[in-house]
Amino acid sequence: MPLVAVVVVSVGAVAMWKVHQFSDPPPVVTVNEPAAPPEFSIKRIDYEVFGSAGSGGMLVWVDYNGHPHQVDLTAMPWSHHEETTLTVVSGSISAQVHGGQVGCRLRVNGVVRAEQTDDHQDAHVFCLVKSA
Repeated sequence: MPLVAVVVVSVGAVAMWKVHQFSDPPPVVTVNEPAAPPEFSIKRIDYEVFGSAGSGGMLVWVDYNGHPHQVDLTAMPWSHHEETTLTVVSGSISAQVHGGQVGCRLRVNGVVRAEQTDDHQDAHVFCLVKSA
């Protein structure tokens, strides 16, 4: 009888151990540590208006944040530059002169992305970079 009790207790212990093994949760998938953000290079945006102002004119330019700015033109050339680390930027410039010729140019990191010229009376130009 004691031998049967030892066998029954041993079989019961092994059965409980196996049930315990099957009921263990699966291993937890580890989450990778956060990666360092990619380094963004500085983007330089150059707004340029050139030509002859004639008897004056006006230009409106939109900065990389989407804010419009208005400038009365009395002399040319006119230029403005901005720098940002945004991944995508856009910009536009519109210029009109009374009695002269006018041109606009948008450069991103020194590369001309938009350029227009007009040499008619009351010339008007518009340059736009949607995504740089």
